[in-house]
Amino acid sequence: MGFLEYARSLFFEKDELKADILVLPRVKYPQLLWNGKGFQCIFPEPTSYEDGENEKYASLMGYRFIQDTLGKRQLASLFRASVFHLGAHVMTSSREEFCSWRKGKDRRLADFAVTMAEDVVANAYVAVKHKGKLVDLALANALALKRLLPLDGLMNPATKVMADLLVRVNTGVPQVKGKRVRGLTDPLLRMIGEFRQRVFRSFRGEDVDLEDTKLNVVDRIYSVVEDMGPLLEIPFLPHTENLGRCSCLSKSLLVGWDVLHEDAHGECLCFLSGVSSCSECHDETWLKTAEAEGIQVFNSWLHEKQRSEKVLGRYREYMGSTRFKDVEIPPAGYTEFLKIKAACKSEAHRLIESLLVARDAIDEDPRKRYGVLDLQEVIQVVASKSPRMDVFMLDENISKSYAWIVLLDASRSMGVIGDFALQLFIMALESANQLLLDPGSWGAYAFNDRFLVVKDLNERYNVRVKSRIGGIRFEGFTFMPDALKVAGNIIKKRNENLRLIMIISDGWPLGYESIDEELAEALDTLRKARVAVIGVGARSRRVQLYFRNHCLVYTLRDLKRKFSNLYMEASRVAVES
Repeated sequence: MGFLEYARSLFFEKDELKADILVLPRVKYPQLLWNGKGFQCIFPEPTSYEDGENEKYASLMGYRFIQDTLGKRQLASLFRASVFHLGAHVMTSSREEFCSWRKGKDRRLADFAVTMAEDVVANAYVAVKHKGKLVDLALANALALKRLLPLDGLMNPATKVMADLLVRVNTGVPQVKGKRVRGLTDPLLRMIGEFRQRVFRSFRGEDVDLEDTKLNVVDRIYSVVEDMGPLLEIPFLPHTENLGRCSCLSKSLLVGWDVLHEDAHGECLCFLSGVSSCSECHDETWLKTAEAEGIQVFNSWLHEKQRSEKVLGRYREYMGSTRFKDVEIPPAGYTEFLKIKAACKSEAHRLIESLLVARDAIDEDPRKRYGVLDLQEVIQVVASKSPRMDVFMLDENISKSYAWIVLLDASRSMGVIGDFALQLFIMALESANQLLLDPGSWGAYAFNDRFLVVKDLNERYNVRVKSRIGGIRFEGFTFMPDALKVAGNIIKKRNENLRLIMIISDGWPLGYESIDEELAEALDTLRKARVAVIGVGARSRRVQLYFRNHCLVYTLRDLKRKFSNLYMEASRVAVES
């Protein structure tokens, strides 16, 4: 289990179609986005590194942890806090609630005001519904207090007011002493405190109307900050959603102590729980389980990173004769995969059935009346006095002797038909998974000016592989000859009768001079090596300019009708040769 799987297991919303969960290495702080249909929660992935003295560290959200038991435990706790915070927002937020209120207002300030009110609701949700998990939120809040720069030293009045509100709404610990700012924020926080009590009562089952109170709080926050002058930034805490530029935090912080034993952790825990004694807040069972689980997840993640580097290292050996910038594994996007698959599920089944028929058509006729007798069949026919004549042994020519590589053009030009291209890709992969019993006999890759490993030959077609399909982004140039060279080098090592490369593209190789000539040369090399190549034109006729065997696909049904015939012909040629 890596951090992505861990986030999914912890997330409050279990319907994966309602919230797309991503864990990305190039993201520093969490992001909570709305794509018009559902939430997208993006969490940063930890990074592992060594210092000059070979001491191993891990970094997450600007915090650095020594890779010992304490460091792994606290890093996992920080990650959980971020998952719980964004997960609570997904469970309690209503995107339509403030649509009319937002009209004509500054978008950044409106986002901040709404976030403050929704932070109150999200924290109360965790406190009432998942009380044991507050220990992680309190740890993240206590660490955030350590990262804060002196807020009284901030020059911009609006930033100072927003930072004071942010910290006190989430931690309850005042960080600003200036009378002018406190004169504005103290009355506002009393109003927020009353709203907070109403939210607690609502989650405990009381019939409380929150909509008007919440809108009044949001509007008041907006008015107070707006009167303070121009906005230069929108502050946020490291484990909460990134709202933009923030200069209130130190660049990084080395966490070398046990945060759970600090007074700040106890204060944050009591504030989040809404109680006066921290002894009422601890859930030792959850804490022990979460700590052990967190260390296990960290170690599993390290092992997976090392394994991925080994896989990528093998592919980098093929890159010498190509112009690819690098070889990568796409980020995971399982929710996106589920959405795309839902649109092509029925056609994928039709394609599988069609390919099975095509495969059987080139095998020996099961009704033949000559050959070597199958004694068991003969005994059954004689004993039952049946008129059956299909009692001869069957010779399967190549039914279990296929090697198949599927290539997807993931260049910028394909972005216009990106969903359609991914649907074709999924249909091909689902078919390969059903058709070929050995998962090591087929692989899946995407390419632009980088080579993307979607399914290595040594991997099974599992959730991890499917998640990578949802993480494919259409960008960059189209290094088609280079992709065919790499695919050819991979498949040439296979001993199957039929070695097939299927490439889904719009037929626009682009990125360097003489690319057309190199494409023709790559195809000729594959032909001489007896590797069949089928070009699938995704709503484009241009593939027919380059590929002898091709099909033009404008609908999902076209792939079933046209590709099956080409597949059967390639199989027949392989048998005859």
